[in-house]
Amino acid sequence: MKWKQLVQVFILTNPNLKSNVAEALFYFIDYLLYLPHELTKQLTKDLSINIEKEAKHMLYSEKLKEAPTFAEYFKTVREEGFEKGIEKGLEMGIEKGIEKGKMEERRNLAAELLREGFSVEKVAKMVKLSLDEVKEIGKNL
Repeated sequence: MKWKQLVQVFILTNPNLKSNVAEALFYFIDYLLYLPHELTKQLTKDLSINIEKEAKHMLYSEKLKEAPTFAEYFKTVREEGFEKGIEKGLEMGIEKGIEKGKMEERRNLAAELLREGFSVEKVAKMVKLSLDEVKEIGKNL
């Protein structure tokens, strides 16, 4: 039997409670149990975050055969830091590669425009390179 049913049986079978008091008590209990939709969503979100953290901790604890020591803790922190460092390095490498590719494309466009007879100044303005860079590209044509 659920606790709500137990409370209901208690209230209905209690000879000392008048019907209007029992009704008010039911209303009060329902009011206490009511949670607005937004709060329900927030509670679910908060609980899922805590459950996720607890699950990770439990998985980590199961891996350990002995009680964790400072050395074990520092080893874990170091490994996590290493993994984050690799991820960050990959992100930075990708960003750098994209930027390098964009620069190469601008240099190729500058070379093409110079071959077509555009002035160094006009090419520099169009492809957003410095005059010196465009002159250097022009020398290599």
